[in-house]
Amino acid sequence: MPLQPSPIVARFHAASAYLTKHERLRAAVVGAVEAGELPAGTKLSGERELSEALGLSLGTTQKALGRLMAEGFLVRKQGHGTFVGSERRAIAGTWHFRFVAPEGGPELPVFATITERRLVTEQGVWTNALGPDPKGYVMVRRRIDVGGKLTCVSWLYLPASRFGRLLRMAERRLADTNLKAVLEKEFAAPTLRSEGLASVVALDAEEAAALDLPAHTTGLQVNIVSRSFGPAPISFQRMLVPPTRYALKLDFNPPGGAAGDAPAQTFPAGVPAERAEGAR
Repeated sequence: MPLQPSPIVARFHAASAYLTKHERLRAAVVGAVEAGELPAGTKLSGERELSEALGLSLGTTQKALGRLMAEGFLVRKQGHGTFVGSERRAIAGTWHFRFVAPEGGPELPVFATITERRLVTEQGVWTNALGPDPKGYVMVRRRIDVGGKLTCVSWLYLPASRFGRLLRMAERRLADTNLKAVLEKEFAAPTLRSEGLASVVALDAEEAAALDLPAHTTGLQVNIVSRSFGPAPISFQRMLVPPTRYALKLDFNPPGGAAGDAPAQTFPAGVPAERAEGAR
């Protein structure tokens, strides 16, 4: 008897109509996996059967499932079908992607997928933050899934003279990983403090597409400079957050760290925020 896609169907219809159809399907599968409704190893219904149950075109279903396979949520076994992959682990100790519901509660789990990694030699806002580097800059672009509730995008820039080896590391070591932990372990560069600027911006077509939003949508941009030992920055990060009801913490302190007694401030993402600085 074929498996019923009821958790996926229920979550698909409950997903925000603001999302595209393939994004709603992706969010439904991710949510069902993370809620334990589709444990690792569960076989999904066939693409045609799932398309009919959801009222989607086959192409839309294939697009969503293909992306989930690329991200590791699903695996396809030739001749056997599509299965839920090994359980992904949320990033531990994230500093900047810390979202909570407006009514409070625990922070949402965060998952990251590498979408681009390359050497950047051109100048940009990262140059002003990090200073000149004769070897250029390592750029790591990641797609951030926040508890299946929203998707963010992050561009991280680091001086290539010091961190060039990041380009040669296996991608599986960087996915669903706190990159600050990688910098500390592999490069003896622990992140000790960060400061940032948050502003509301109009997303261009490429940025909106990365967030699965219509062009010219307004989003929250946070530019973050991080430092280790000494005054020189070690990284510049640009993060984009779509309009969402979930609140983003902007204290920029290590999770659980004793960096002050004042409670962390939160702002609904997509609403203007004043400058947020980490404790020094």
